[in-house]
Amino acid sequence: MKSILQIIKVNDLRTGNKDGRTWEMQDAECILLNDDGEVESVGVLQLPKELRGATKTGTYLGSFALRPNLSTRRIEAVLTGLQPYAVKGKAPAVAGA
Repeated sequence: MKSILQIIKVNDLRTGNKDGRTWEMQDAECILLNDDGEVESVGVLQLPKELRGATKTGTYLGSFALRPNLSTRRIEAVLTGLQPYAVKGKAPAVAGA
């Protein structure tokens, strides 16, 4: 499954330790766009390990897969890849940009 998204801010990498296991995570503030480049919704997207530290702001075609959440067992969409994308319509204006 693929979605057009605009990453407007990549948040700092967070690390920690729980029960002797070290973890790290990074997420990004995103705008989901329709095919015409119009805003559909906004939210936070967790970046997969291979994209942490390498993801920049911009517009992308995001690839997603369905996987179970290990703590809740709920099936969730997770980001598996980002490909730069040129929006057909106008890109939304971002405050402060």
